[in-house]
Amino acid sequence: MADTSYPYNPKTTVPKIKFEKFDNANFAYMLWESSLDITKARILLVHGFGEYTKIYYRMMDQLSSQGYESFFFDQRGSGETSPGKLKGKTNEHFTFSDLEHFVSKNLEECKKKNIKLFMWGHSMGGGICLNYACTGKSKDQFQGFIASGPLIILHPNSRPNKVTQMISPLLAKTMPNFTIDTGLNLEGITSDPTYREFLANDPMSVPLLGSFRQIYDFLERGKALYNNKDNRISKITKPIFIQHGKDDTINDPKGSQNFYDNCKFNDKRLVLYENGRHSILSLEIEEVFDKALSDLVEWLDAHL
Repeated sequence: MADTSYPYNPKTTVPKIKFEKFDNANFAYMLWESSLDITKARILLVHGFGEYTKIYYRMMDQLSSQGYESFFFDQRGSGETSPGKLKGKTNEHFTFSDLEHFVSKNLEECKKKNIKLFMWGHSMGGGICLNYACTGKSKDQFQGFIASGPLIILHPNSRPNKVTQMISPLLAKTMPNFTIDTGLNLEGITSDPTYREFLANDPMSVPLLGSFRQIYDFLERGKALYNNKDNRISKITKPIFIQHGKDDTINDPKGSQNFYDNCKFNDKRLVLYENGRHSILSLEIEEVFDKALSDLVEWLDAHL
């Protein structure tokens, strides 16, 4: 039997998953508290396409030991929020409406605890996070925004062919909830064979289903960043930190460089990681993960 156990053993207490209903969805979420006597700040995590809570135990556990608490929710269309036939069924409206619901919840809780709030996003979530930093309703109430391997433009190895690109708007409009197995690019996600084995046999990760509407929307969301649609990048008012693996063959590091170059806000940073593939802060080898996490904590500490 294939081993589907998660390859990392958390050193701090793993919180129980809770559920909260909002707009006809039952959202799974958790708050992973700081294991220190102090809580430096809270980080609202926005996951990537098809991901869910457990993928980030390693990251949240180590942030906890550094004094940071993490709030994580399975987005509509993913994880325990949308199991079975609900997988992949979401769209641009729900993506940001749902996020705004949890932004409000976290801002209120952080105000009561007198701590700052950061937003962090990976891949698809990185594109969401950066777009929120540009045009989000409550963007000015965040302390800063961090994106890991953000989906701005796909790497040539991952881009759909030209015919698919041409018909994708029609498919998204006429068959929005039709789902397809996009295939999980294990080699592109991580160079760690243990995590690849876990993903390959994890029923929550495979098959990697997405609806035509969901896929079209997150690609368009990335294009808006790459092309600086409506001059959105000029609206950034908070610090930005982008981390991207140099060997990422899912989302092109050139997209992150393009965003960084177009961002004129003075407090910005981009780090490209040698030997890093896509999931540098969740599933990569220790050498890459440790460096990326260390840089993240250092940046957070400097922006409290």
